[in-house]
Amino acid sequence: MKKQLEIVFVFMLIIISLKFFDARFLNESILNYLLFLTLIAVVIVSVPFVVPTNKGFVFPVQLLLGSITFSIIMAGLFWDQSLLDSLIATAPYLIFCFFFYLMHIKFPVNLMEKIIVIYGILYILLYTFEFINSPTVFFGKSLWGDEYLESRGIVRIIFPGGGVFILTTFIAINKLTSQKKNRLLWLLLTAAGLVIPIMQVTRQFIAGILLIFLYHFVRTLSLAKKVMILVSFLAIIFILLDAESPVIMGLIDSTRSDASLGGDYIRVLAGEYFLTDFSPNRITQFFGNGVSYSGVSDFGFYVDMLGSTQNYFLSDVGIIAVYAMFGVPAIIAYLLIWIKSFTIPLPEEFQYLKYYLWFVLLTSFTWYTTYHYHYLVTTVYILYMYQAIYSRKKEEVEALTRKSEKLLVEDKININF
Repeated sequence: MKKQLEIVFVFMLIIISLKFFDARFLNESILNYLLFLTLIAVVIVSVPFVVPTNKGFVFPVQLLLGSITFSIIMAGLFWDQSLLDSLIATAPYLIFCFFFYLMHIKFPVNLMEKIIVIYGILYILLYTFEFINSPTVFFGKSLWGDEYLESRGIVRIIFPGGGVFILTTFIAINKLTSQKKNRLLWLLLTAAGLVIPIMQVTRQFIAGILLIFLYHFVRTLSLAKKVMILVSFLAIIFILLDAESPVIMGLIDSTRSDASLGGDYIRVLAGEYFLTDFSPNRITQFFGNGVSYSGVSDFGFYVDMLGSTQNYFLSDVGIIAVYAMFGVPAIIAYLLIWIKSFTIPLPEEFQYLKYYLWFVLLTSFTWYTTYHYHYLVTTVYILYMYQAIYSRKKEEVEALTRKSEKLLVEDKININF
């Protein structure tokens, strides 16, 4: 019975963390209360296990969680935000606690993979429903007013819950080349992983997906085949650039417009502000300012004002937002995570764990994949899965070493006799 409850909890945490894909037809207050209560439960069950043996991703997650927790004090001391307001605003980030609970119960990696794929398929179905029924907003929030409108040559819908979709896409390409079962399913999910980012017309998404797809399909090939695929890939890009597709033209026009602004590009200005001028003193420059409670505290009103009057949004500055909220320790934590994603090996069938972390890295400069609730729960699950596989392999090696040493000792004893 306990195992079944753990499975239900792990499964439901995703949909609750995503606020049911930001469903507009559900009561927002109820969703927020449900999320807050669920996160309290996550913290309660996880806190007893936050100091396991330091190996793999344990220290980076501990450092990140510590910086998030300490930022609550910063918001109170230097921005006069009440403890309750800071706890409510910071609660979504405390989901990193769950990493340690998952380690404690040793949740099956293969089962977690299936749970992710279920949500990835649900994402695709709901996105398709939303696109067909646009401009009415059923899920998420329009970038312009109360309806999904055409932008860059297509009805642009940044559908909530991108983390589970991106991860499902990487699982699909990994399975497509590493196993022979369910190939049609993986092929369809791979195709969706290419089509939907293009339909969302988000440049960093498209670039991140294409780069990782390209890497995955050429990494095991000979040099000649790699060159052939790379040339073909570049040829396809040039053909698309010459095409008169509204989507392609929209991407080109927006890129040219942003490039022409140079240092005056709003994301550059926002990044400079949050990096150099936002923090009131050297202490907050190092430890961060905490998470503002939008629309409630004075701190929240100030951050809201920056967006409404200056167009300075934390969501536009990626990893700089992590620095502004949680300080230098959080940046170090993410750097350690990314370094380990390059240095800790994985079996062939689990390469998608690396790909997701690399995608977060590639998009971390201009998007909120590092800290938004649409991605956090997926990041926590990825880190746990990576940690579980690493720990299992390490234990197998240690067991083999002990067995070899025991055999050597027995051989020496037999020789002496």
